[in-house]
Amino acid sequence: MKALIFDGSPEGDPSGGRIAGELVPILEAKGYETEHIILREKSIGNCNGCFGCWLKTPGICVIDDDNRELSEKFVQSDLLIMLTPVTFGGYSPELKRMLDHFIANVSPFFTTIDGESHHRKRYAAYPDLLAIGWLDQPDDRQTAIFRYLVMRNSINFYSAKAGCGVICRTEGTEAIRQTLAELLRGLETGSQVRMELPDAGTASGMDDPPRKALLLVGSPRMEKSSSASIGGYLLEELETRGVATQTVHIHKAVRDKRRLSGLLEAVDSADLCILAFPLYIDSIPEPVIALMRMIRERRRERFSRCGLAAIINCGFIESHHNDAALAICAEFAGESAFAWMGGISIGGGEGLVHGRPLRQLGGPAIPCRTALDCVAEALAAGDPVPEDACRRLARPFVPAWIYRLVGTWNWKKQARRSGVSQRLGDRPLLAD
Repeated sequence: MKALIFDGSPEGDPSGGRIAGELVPILEAKGYETEHIILREKSIGNCNGCFGCWLKTPGICVIDDDNRELSEKFVQSDLLIMLTPVTFGGYSPELKRMLDHFIANVSPFFTTIDGESHHRKRYAAYPDLLAIGWLDQPDDRQTAIFRYLVMRNSINFYSAKAGCGVICRTEGTEAIRQTLAELLRGLETGSQVRMELPDAGTASGMDDPPRKALLLVGSPRMEKSSSASIGGYLLEELETRGVATQTVHIHKAVRDKRRLSGLLEAVDSADLCILAFPLYIDSIPEPVIALMRMIRERRRERFSRCGLAAIINCGFIESHHNDAALAICAEFAGESAFAWMGGISIGGGEGLVHGRPLRQLGGPAIPCRTALDCVAEALAAGDPVPEDACRRLARPFVPAWIYRLVGTWNWKKQARRSGVSQRLGDRPLLAD
């Protein structure tokens, strides 16, 4: 049996190595051949959202770096263990950067699991999953978000067995060893991670109406993304209500020190920040998490009263796939001294918008714009996102079965154009 440890600890944090050091002897005693991989030491680029791993090189990311080898190790393992500091209730950017590439390991076609949309399997079997996080001190809310995220991952990773635990960084070696042994015993019993997600936090208003709003677009498609389209429409509506606006594309900024510095200064000067991004692997894209971590550290030294709202869109028609990401955004707001203004959750954003200007779209985009108008009205007054508008934006714009049917047809159409229609089901990472 093979156990693969993905260590998502950041530079200067010895916790991953410490936990791995205790894990390996326990795993070896159970008959596992173990490999410990420190992800920050690997060359892994960001997923660029191109779907090339489905439409150009089915089953393999088009980015030729270490993500390919690590995906192969994942598919050929019996157990994946993820080590990470619990970051706003989610994963570290060091771990999430690799997980974002896991989309290559499933099929573009849809299936239903417990009545909700997911992607079909690419491989017949996948590793079991164990996630181990750590915190500086106990935090029930972050732990609950973390457990829920792992549960969602276990569904989309097709893990037959899944487990999750959170360790306090200050615990002694013997206590950590006992916790790890208990987690592995629980995994052997076949128990699944199951836990309800806490709500996304109580949204609150600002002391004064915002004078300047900053849109931070977290899609790698940048200007041509659905996130930019939806967020851009909201910014236009804020402008008509007297709010000055600015848009920054995160993926572009994090590649350049000067642009990154300008982005952070823009956050400092804004009265209202709006994060807009697509859902990646049940959570937030890695560059956005990395930026959130930078902002938190910066605001510890440069506090300024500012509101934060979020816009999340996912490729599945059911908007509740976004729940974990929304809870992470609320947790980030609390840790970074933002006033949490609430979040917008949209299902099927790719099918609804597909990067086109929202103002130019008709049909199901019309009620979306109407609801966003209400959101703009509230935010411009310094009030939180209205619950009624959230509910309207969260409703599926078409029945789920129609969305899945059209999605299947669309993937087949694109595959024919790319010349890979007979290869969409390839399983390139299986051992010879």
